[in-house]
Amino acid sequence: FFCSTATTKTSMRFIGISGSLRKASTNTGVLRYASEAFSKAGHEFSIVNIGHLPFMNEDLEVGGLPEDVLNFKKEVESADGVLFGCPEYNYGITPAMKNALDWASRSGNSWAGKPAGIVGSGGGFGTGRSQLVLRQSFIYLDIHPLNKPEVCIRRFVQPSPFDADGNLVDDGIKAQVDALVSALIDWTKKISP
Repeated sequence: FFCSTATTKTSMRFIGISGSLRKASTNTGVLRYASEAFSKAGHEFSIVNIGHLPFMNEDLEVGGLPEDVLNFKKEVESADGVLFGCPEYNYGITPAMKNALDWASRSGNSWAGKPAGIVGSGGGFGTGRSQLVLRQSFIYLDIHPLNKPEVCIRRFVQPSPFDADGNLVDDGIKAQVDALVSALIDWTKKISP
């Protein structure tokens, strides 16, 4: 008779970070849809607002990190995994996304060892270029990205995969996001202690 003392984490906590601060952001809309997919799989998911973070500036660290930064770092540290909604600005990531990455790496790297997935909605390549730029930052930050499936959504096609409020409405793309969420859950279980 064999009794295992190992425990399997059944419910995990994931956070979403959108690099777009726009109210009707389609990248935030993809994360809203992903929230439903995580919930159906029995996991918690919340979108963390990064719009209130001050611009990264070492002068702001004198006497300790700003309160908004400390709260953001706690959100990252308490997550089992992260899903990034990655817009593309001039072939790169947005200033808001880079700012969030940088702040959470200060005074102890809150990203270290985190599994992550990436989705993106944008122009002709559907944010494929910015997703590659984001992956470069992952190397230094020790974030472990899920490689497949890739979700690069071409937002300017007709009919649009999004409604006027930025919500994902295309069933085919919803299926892609569902597959990515499922793979991220499996990836997180595989690499997390």
